[in-house]
Amino acid sequence: MGLLKNTCFNLLAATSIVFIPVLWSEATVAQNIVNHSPSQTNEAVAPDSSISGVFDTSGGSVEVNTVKIFVNDQDVTRNSTITPNFFSYRPIQDLPPGNNRVRVEYQNTNGQQWAVGWNFQVQRPQVALEITSVTHNATNTALGAGSTFLTTINGTPGAQASVMVLDGATMRRLPAQEVSRGVYVANLNLGSTDRINDGVVVGRLERGDKTVYGAASQAVVFNPSATVTQVSQVETTTTQTTENPQNQTPQNTLTAVPSIPLSPEFTSHKNGDQIDTAGFTLKGKTQPNARVRVVVEQAASSSNILGAITTGLLNSRQLLETTVNADSNGQFTVNVPQPRLLDSGIKYSVTATAQKDGRSDTTTLSLTQR
Repeated sequence: MGLLKNTCFNLLAATSIVFIPVLWSEATVAQNIVNHSPSQTNEAVAPDSSISGVFDTSGGSVEVNTVKIFVNDQDVTRNSTITPNFFSYRPIQDLPPGNNRVRVEYQNTNGQQWAVGWNFQVQRPQVALEITSVTHNATNTALGAGSTFLTTINGTPGAQASVMVLDGATMRRLPAQEVSRGVYVANLNLGSTDRINDGVVVGRLERGDKTVYGAASQAVVFNPSATVTQVSQVETTTTQTTENPQNQTPQNTLTAVPSIPLSPEFTSHKNGDQIDTAGFTLKGKTQPNARVRVVVEQAASSSNILGAITTGLLNSRQLLETTVNADSNGQFTVNVPQPRLLDSGIKYSVTATAQKDGRSDTTTLSLTQR
């Protein structure tokens, strides 16, 4: 805590990564998290997807017992697997559809506290299986031998797809691949024996026990003597998209920044300080915009037991109870009134509890009237 000075707190969003910047009095090396999953892309993941990441220990080893993991502001640390190099959490219940948030807080062996956060998308409930369009590249002229016949299906993502080319009593089935979300492509290199007159192109999507069909609005003609038509650009795009897509995602790295503890820290007084004024002002800091509940109790000094008994103040009594909001820098101030009977040796017991995002943390302070 002694390293934190001139605290500021801003929430910045960059590719859905949440940064929590803090000014430190000494230069530090950010403790990054790499290969986090799910990543902060626009691709939605399944509701039961695991959440994980790898600690980059170049900034110092991670203290396992300090790691806290929050998913949508809920502390899931107890249900997580945590090692000095890795953390993982598998949801007990399905994650809600739409935007989800992860925050990881931890400390390294150098005593530096860090925080990393990111967002990811979870699939919404799947809609009914449907095909919105079926198109092909043989709409204007016949395709000759050596040409590439290309069909595109647009429809519900995540299905098994195929294309059927019908010509009277014959049918040819072509497998289709999902090259982007809800876009399926099938292609066929035509040979000298491929001949079709006024053929019908039908797209097929299957998922679970449901199957839907959709037909292209224009017929297809294959004529071996027709002009050769190539779609090399489309083929290249398809190959790049479908060939081992897991290897195409660059390594994900999240830059960690120092975290601000929620536990209130008093900046105006230290534990055991003496008060030499009638009443006093408490100043402290916590996370920005946190609510801080402060309770101050007093106990009579040992030198004035008789007076305390006669006035009913032998036991501790509450001098102040109030709740204040920390400002955007996490600073808060509380004015404590003087006791009804001001006497040297009075003991003040201060309890401050900060609350934010469903979490709370408490700090105590003992002071004595001079």
